[in-house]
Amino acid sequence: MNASRERWALRVLSGEDRGISARILRAGLSLAEPFYAGAMNARNALFSREIRKIHRLPRPTISVGNITTGGTGKTPMVRWLAKQLIERGIRPAILLRGYRGRAGQSDEQRMLADWLGDRATVVADPDRVAGAVTAMAAMPQPDVFILDDAFQHRRVARGFDLVLINATDPFGFDHVLPRGLLREPLRGLARAGAVVLTRSDQVAPEMIDRLRQRIGRYTSAPVYCARHVQTNLRSGREELPIDQLRLRRFFAFAGIAHPSSLDQQFADFGPTYAGHFWFGDHHDYDQRDLTDLQQSATSAGAEMLVTTEKDWAKLRDLPGAKLPIYRVELRIGFADGDENRLLSQIIAAINPTSASSPPAGN
Repeated sequence: MNASRERWALRVLSGEDRGISARILRAGLSLAEPFYAGAMNARNALFSREIRKIHRLPRPTISVGNITTGGTGKTPMVRWLAKQLIERGIRPAILLRGYRGRAGQSDEQRMLADWLGDRATVVADPDRVAGAVTAMAAMPQPDVFILDDAFQHRRVARGFDLVLINATDPFGFDHVLPRGLLREPLRGLARAGAVVLTRSDQVAPEMIDRLRQRIGRYTSAPVYCARHVQTNLRSGREELPIDQLRLRRFFAFAGIAHPSSLDQQFADFGPTYAGHFWFGDHHDYDQRDLTDLQQSATSAGAEMLVTTEKDWAKLRDLPGAKLPIYRVELRIGFADGDENRLLSQIIAAINPTSASSPPAGN
């Protein structure tokens, strides 16, 4: 789906589009919603009662997922978690579903492999059980599996379910697919070991309180707050502080779900933000896209293009551009104390004897 169609679909699902056609479409989707929700409830019941087979992997397993479609920051969270485990002498294997990318690797796979190097094994395979077999064949073998985007992938057992909720768009317009963006009814949150409200710094504190109250209707799991922190800019071997965006006119682009948060973050840099172009989620870039972006940026008076790390993984192999392309490095930051509390909870769940172990070398 291209970006304009995605925006139109979101206006329909959210109710923002009040036109006759949008109302008719919402009514039709509402008729289909109970069937999808019922199917998900039935599926979950079969797994919960172990009527459907659940595979237990040969190492402790952590799932990082969400309850809605779209971006909640799973990849930066997986990176944070892998890094924390590595610092404690625990070697992770990250099992991705994997959207097909260039060079036979998914974009997330290339990005995580670049970040973590040989300190972790990263495998992209829609069959997570097969992916685990591949990871176990690697040397050295992993100590723990991290399942990326796997809250609904119940075929694999896990010792801990970490569920991310985007605080700026938390519950998928309060409808299950196809009427809204919920992947399953909110009662599924009962399976969560912990919930993290991402982008929590972009909403008012009273909104966080309301979200906590609503989440508490479905689960007693602790709720933590996190934010996305833009740390610096990188282009090839060049690295610049993020504040350079206040000094140099730039044009942004990305192919991600719900780019409004990114748009606001760039707008905060002031008048140097010359414009943007948002592609559809998981857009596969080609040379024509790059040429069009160069022309748009030049027309806007920009001296540099800026995108996300995930988008850079998709276009890094295209021939060089006239304007430099910088990627924004993104990290997860937590509210005071939440990082240590969450990490202690995860480590206790996968290895109770290691709950208080300090980072290696400390």
